[in-house]
Amino acid sequence: MMKRKFVFPAIIERDKISGNYTVVFPDLPGCAFEGEDFIQAYYWAGPRLGFHLYMMDREHEHIPEASETSGWEIAADAVVVRIEAGLQEWCLVPEKPPKKYHLLEISLVIMRVWRHKN
Repeated sequence: MMKRKFVFPAIIERDKISGNYTVVFPDLPGCAFEGEDFIQAYYWAGPRLGFHLYMMDREHEHIPEASETSGWEIAADAVVVRIEAGLQEWCLVPEKPPKKYHLLEISLVIMRVWRHKN
């Protein structure tokens, strides 16, 4: 039976030219996107991951296990976060996350980054 929830590590990094934030899931080739700012990129990560996993499942592609991140070499200004998502047939996300979630999302990201680095 297919798992209903997945957790994959993602790298979020600011593009030095555009200023946008790129999110890449190294375990899932082709699963990458940009957000205008860190919050938007992080906020979109779950729905985008879920849609990507749904499409892989629909096409009968193998969904790999998430890799360990301890040996990853990433840029000094990049962060690694773990994103949880289920298979989603759609990916509808508001352009901007609701303001009331900004503080909560930032706190969660800081906690995840701190755990990863320690």
